[in-house]
Parts: sequence; structure tokens; C-alpha cells
Amino acid sequence: MKNILKILFVFMATGALFFSCENEATNFDALVKAPDANASYYLQFIDAAQSFETGVTVDGDLIEIQTTISVVLMGSPQAQDITVNLVVDPASTIASDMYTLSATSITIPAGKTSGSVDLTTIATNMPAGQQMELIVNMDAGEHNSPNPVGTKIDYMLKRIEFCPLVNGVADLVGSWSGEDAFYPSIITTAVDGNDLAVSGMGVGLITDWWGETVTAGGTITMTVYANGIVDIPRQYLFTTDYLGSPSDYEIIGAGKWTNCGAHPTLLITYDIYYAGEDKGIAALYGLTYGLPAPILTADITLSGKKALKVSDQVTDYHLLRVPFKR
Repeated sequence: MKNILKILFVFMATGALFFSCENEATNFDALVKAPDANASYYLQFIDAAQSFETGVTVDGDLIEIQTTISVVLMGSPQAQDITVNLVVDPASTIASDMYTLSATSITIPAGKTSGSVDLTTIATNMPAGQQMELIVNMDAGEHNSPNPVGTKIDYMLKRIEFCPLVNGVADLVGSWSGEDAFYPSIITTAVDGNDLAVSGMGVGLITDWWGETVTAGGTITMTVYANGIVDIPRQYLFTTDYLGSPSDYEIIGAGKWTNCGAHPTLLITYDIYYAGEDKGIAALYGLTYGLPAPILTADITLSGKKALKVSDQVTDYHLLRVPFKR
């Protein structure tokens, strides 16, 4: 008899558990699938304050800013669509012909919690190098977020300051002056097919600080991209002599060109390597033997002069440094 009662008790308890779980599942479904039309809710923008900048393709074409303006529902999903009107604030400094919005309102579909519209710039109509401000206010009536920060979009939009080369690499041909590897230098360039032949990089460093004489080479090939990037693939740089022993050196580097000022400029970061070595001489020995940095840079201007940037304290580095002796 006791065994029968135990079996009946287990059966009843199990049935009660199933009933309880079924009720919980039903209640959960009711919360998720049957929104309360009378429930209060608020709306606010997501990421309301942001900054964006246009880009440039490898071919030199402008890349538009493309982003979304999104609104999120603060509360339970609603049984009907919600429409949020977007009102461009007159305090905006960007003109209406400099961007497009895919719609002037955002719809949050019934049962959903967010919606968005697309924002795309028209970069050709934007002034280069200037930040333009787009302010968009939310108009959802009584459902506007009580937090005013959440009801106003404030985007800073900037067209990159970029001046393309009119004649390709030919616009970068000539004599360049400035600082190269911590020394005042003159570097020359010439057209080499679609690339630039660059002569003179690293010579001041190798002959003075490194204490060797260049006996051959000295001209490298630099790839110039239309988007302002330059690339120096690893290659032979020059041959030197040190106490009668020749050494071959290689170079690798990258940087950028600009063409918006009075003269084109080049800013290149690189290092010089013993042929086949994994680390360059600046990385290996620079800080130990008196260089300001373990990397070399060329900051030069075409057909113009530029103040040296060796350091704030040292105005003539090659006079004040301690020469490296191997």
C-alpha cells in the first residue's frame, strides 16, 4: 500500500510540475508575442554623437561616408508600427546638397525594438578639410526620451583634405629638400614607368653616423598610389665600403604624399638593412648609439625648403651627436 501511495504522489507531483512549466511558458509567450498596447514607452537615438571622415580609394576616388541613424525603443514591443519623424536642426552647418537621408522618418515595425535610415554624404559638394555638423532632432511627441541627449543626433562630417596628382607620378619628379634620417638632405626623383626612381635616401646617415662610404647604387624604386600612399618594397639600396670591406644594404619603407600645399611633400618611414637581415640598423643600434628614434624617416618637400625637425632642443644634430664607431 505504501508503494502505491508513493507512486501516486510522484505522479501528482510530476503533473503539477508540468502544469507549472506550461503556465510559465504561456506567460512568457504572452509577454513576448502579445505586446501591451497601453504600455508606456520611449524612443531615443543610438550613438547620437559621432565623427566621420571620407576616404580615398587606391585609384584616388573619394569614398563617401555611409552610416545609419538608428532609433531604439525603450519599453515593450508595440502591437503597431511606430513612426519617428526626423527634423534637421537649422543649427547644422552642413548644406542640404552635401548629404542624403534615405527617409525623413524612421519606422519601427510592430513587435520590433529598433529602426533606422541611411545617411550618405555627397563629398564633391563638401569643402575639403572642414568639419561640417549635422544635427537631427527626434519628433516622437510624448514618446521622446526624457533624456535630451537621446533625442538629438550630432554628427561631425569631414571631407578628407586630399588633392590628387594631375599628371600622376610626374607631379612628384624633381629635387626634394628637408630632413632624411635625421640629416638635412637633398633627394631626387625621376619617372620609372608607373613608379618613381628615388636617389639619395639614407646617404647622410650611412656616411656620417654609420661611418661608411657609398660606392655603388643609391637609387630605389618607390610605388606611388593615387590615394596618397607610397610604398618602398624591400630592395637593394647601395653598396658601401668600411675599411676596405664592402657591404650591401637593403631598404624597406612606406609613407604618404600630399599635394594640397604650395609644394608636394613626402613623409616616409623606413629602415636600412644588411642584405638578408631581419632587423634594420636603426632598430638594432639606433637608440644605443645616439639616434633620436629606432626608425628612420624622410620628411621632404619638392622644390622647397622645410625646417628640420630633429628635436626641440637640438638644432643641428650632426654637430652635437656622438659619432658611432664600429
